[in-house]
Amino acid sequence: MTLTKGQLVEVEISSIAFGGKGIGKYEGITCFVDNTMPGDKVTASLTKIKSNFLEAKLVEIISASKERCTPKCKYFGTCGGCQLQFMPYDKQLELKEQQVKDAFERIGKIENVNFSKIIGSENIYYYRNKMEFSFGYDANMKFALGMHLPNRRFDILDLHECHLESEFSAKIVNKTREFFAKKYLPPFKYTNGSGFLKALYVREGKRTNEVMINLVTSDNLPKDSEKIMKEYAEVLSSEDMKDGEKKITSIYWTMIIAKKGVRKTSKEFLLYGNKSLTEKMILENGNEMVFEILPQAFFQVNTFQAEVLYNQVVRMAVNKPQKTIFDLFCGTGTIGLFLAKHAEQVFGIELVEDAVKVARENALKNKVFNIDFFAGDVDNLLKDLKEPPSLIVIDPPRIGITEKTAKLINDFSPHQLIYVSCNPATLARDCAWLIEYGYKIKEVQPVDMFPHTHHIECVALLER
Repeated sequence: MTLTKGQLVEVEISSIAFGGKGIGKYEGITCFVDNTMPGDKVTASLTKIKSNFLEAKLVEIISASKERCTPKCKYFGTCGGCQLQFMPYDKQLELKEQQVKDAFERIGKIENVNFSKIIGSENIYYYRNKMEFSFGYDANMKFALGMHLPNRRFDILDLHECHLESEFSAKIVNKTREFFAKKYLPPFKYTNGSGFLKALYVREGKRTNEVMINLVTSDNLPKDSEKIMKEYAEVLSSEDMKDGEKKITSIYWTMIIAKKGVRKTSKEFLLYGNKSLTEKMILENGNEMVFEILPQAFFQVNTFQAEVLYNQVVRMAVNKPQKTIFDLFCGTGTIGLFLAKHAEQVFGIELVEDAVKVARENALKNKVFNIDFFAGDVDNLLKDLKEPPSLIVIDPPRIGITEKTAKLINDFSPHQLIYVSCNPATLARDCAWLIEYGYKIKEVQPVDMFPHTHHIECVALLER
């Protein structure tokens, strides 16, 4: 049997892979098809042909699954941002819960794990507190502001509504597009370095209703650029842009300076309002923190579900008395700050120096004085810490930890480990390494941070 790219095939979808693609069989070969779910029978066009699997793009649904629903977003299937919007939310949760279990069984080779029921999101739309929108041209070479199309690096989907952040953020996007289209300012072209407009970031304080706007450009300055930026700030800060309790409190212009052979730098100009955006996070038992967020700072993009996630971390941590806690890959220190009231001392380690600076500022802001942060590589700095911890919290990037990190953690021999993960595959692999050092998984708690996407967070408690 000879298969060719672009060939149309009929596939019945039986399950879904991690990443959101439906799985079926064609002539006995596993075939992955985007935007499909179990129960669908589809026509698909082959995009990748390997000896043991196929990938295909959905062309037509011959017969739909009884559980398939109509996506809320008119851009679904084009944008690529919400891969599971055709699936009822309860089915999304079932899928994610099963994918976590599959990862532990198939990748970690770990059986009899105590999985707690997944915690879903109360808000399944308008839950993000930060979005990035790109300037460019659409497929017809018209000025556009929106999202990059999947697998098309330069084409932009001109987005006039989005159900991820808020209706107010869409209003900001539309007003920004209207303003700069009238100025005839060109989007930046990554192919040759020409053009001016790069991106628009909209960040919201979900608990404070503050809104920060950050317009990002190149340093190819047009004539009267400062005057134009001042006018842009005046338009967005006008009475017309007020939206109930939400209010624009900061407008930034970030200029990226990039020359061939020279390290890329940036300059930030505060055009209007406050230097930072204030956000709160409130955990159970009145455990509340206030955070001042600068334009480039990392912050969990789903405030309310981050509170749910951190509640689980605290719950697991306080089931035993804690003296010293290590918070590895601590970012801006959020988890460590919430744990500090339950321990004598907390040490956080983070590679990014700017994040450590913000973490220290967050500690001062919240009057937490039994915590300290160190900037550098986790593996290197762990060697310098002498105080034996009773608990180590691990919150690594998607790639997880290394075998070396697992060994260094074991060298401290903490009684408890809490692993916060955004990737069930690497979580399962890393837990298998830790089990070899005598740790046992007491609980794995999945938390859905990003409804309608394939992403899933987990908190795992290990003890010995």
